[in-house]
Amino acid sequence: MFGFPITPAFEQEVEGKVRLVQIFERNRFELHPENARPYDVLLGRLSDELLQWRGTPWQEEPKAPTTQQAGCRYFAQTEHLVCDAFLRYWQSHGLEFDGKRGFSEAESLALFGLPLTEARVETNSSGDTVLTQWFERARFELHTNLGPDVVLLGLLGREAFEPPIDQPNDPRCADIPDPVNGYVEPNCLAASELSGWFVFLLASGFRYGEPVAITLTLTDTGENISLEFSGGELRANNEDEGFPGFVVMNYYPEGLAPGLYAFTIEGLQSGHKAVLFFKVIEDGR
Repeated sequence: MFGFPITPAFEQEVEGKVRLVQIFERNRFELHPENARPYDVLLGRLSDELLQWRGTPWQEEPKAPTTQQAGCRYFAQTEHLVCDAFLRYWQSHGLEFDGKRGFSEAESLALFGLPLTEARVETNSSGDTVLTQWFERARFELHTNLGPDVVLLGLLGREAFEPPIDQPNDPRCADIPDPVNGYVEPNCLAASELSGWFVFLLASGFRYGEPVAITLTLTDTGENISLEFSGGELRANNEDEGFPGFVVMNYYPEGLAPGLYAFTIEGLQSGHKAVLFFKVIEDGR
């Protein structure tokens, strides 16, 4: 259902609040300690986030042409139909918490959320062209090559956690210094690509839970670029204190001028540093 875990647990800002999260191939687990069980661990609304990043927010998606259709269920909250194999899959899966056989609508909603789009043909990140429908916490894909009714969940966790675009094949990106104690992807973008994408940063080797400071510097001039974090104090994190702490973050580079930039991440207790380089190049060659 969720795939393999692809990160350790770490802190990430989610909808304006810093939470302990862990990324799996198909979703993000979020700790909500303010909620009673079984709602203290929730799945991330990754479909909503990914549609926003793609520049196609679900609020602007075409709505269902009708509210009644054979083999379908209409969801008035988002004005979409879920039909046939997708409806059967939605109804036959859920988060079990009422102790009764089968899954109630509330249990299916807890697992997948509401539909955000109509079903349509898309090519997924694995290169498969399949009938696809996006839900708040999952993307349904109909893989008829495996059987007439085989629904698989899209790799939302990988798509949200890993960079959504390849490194540009441009010789001006070849001279970027190697990162120290971490990595950054993509490490080079053209100026026209900055809007709507994010840069993924990972730094390691910090003390578990120690506060960290992050600065962004334009290396050509030594100018420090202002960084703001609405989630408050940043800390290194790792679920197991026997391992070095990680700092994981997404940075949205919109507005950066062309040049080579350095992210310096310093542990305020250990003095440990990571330096990650990112370059913005002019459009064209």
